[in-house]
Amino acid sequence: MATGSFLSSALSQAAASPFTEKAASLLLAGRGRTIMGLFADVTIEEKHKDEIEMTEHPTEVGSPISDHAYKLPPEVTIKVGWSESAGRLNGMVGNSILSETTGLVAVYEALQQLQNSYVKLIVSTGKRLYTNMLIKSLGCTTDLQSENVLMIDITFKKIITVNTSETVMVVENQKNPSATAAVQDAGTVQKKEVSESVISKLFGGGEVGGAYLLSNPFG
Repeated sequence: MATGSFLSSALSQAAASPFTEKAASLLLAGRGRTIMGLFADVTIEEKHKDEIEMTEHPTEVGSPISDHAYKLPPEVTIKVGWSESAGRLNGMVGNSILSETTGLVAVYEALQQLQNSYVKLIVSTGKRLYTNMLIKSLGCTTDLQSENVLMIDITFKKIITVNTSETVMVVENQKNPSATAAVQDAGTVQKKEVSESVISKLFGGGEVGGAYLLSNPFG
């Protein structure tokens, strides 16, 4: 399979996945560690991270603690490796985005494309299942021992999604429409000439539509 078509297949399968967290738990249960169905030859390390951001200033006794602390999106960092047999392994397992002819370069490029395209992934680890995960960082190490293998350090972070809605309130139902109603386009407005005021007639210096420059009538 060509690298271009492989990348397209990987992205389309990942982006179009209908998995929910519960469905993914059932479908991926017992299938080991996967990244959206992608199996590594070896998983060296997994680091799970859950943090709470909390205030450092004193809080009043009895106040809701949720006003002063909130949970940050979870992160997981994994160190995985692929050999030239990565395609054959994923081909035997089935339902993988890798083909039997996939090489190490194609695997690395696919991971970069998943990161660059902000694809929300399902990551199954040995301890926990994650959904809506983006690839936060992607690192590759090559040395004398790893010249012919692909060693990757990947950090995933969960993206929090919410549903929003808009409500339109008619002007008639607003208590003070002049203050709360939306701005409306009234079209082109013609300017109106302002009549000369009594003050201008008495003291002089006034201009129609302009500022006043008052003069002392007593000298």
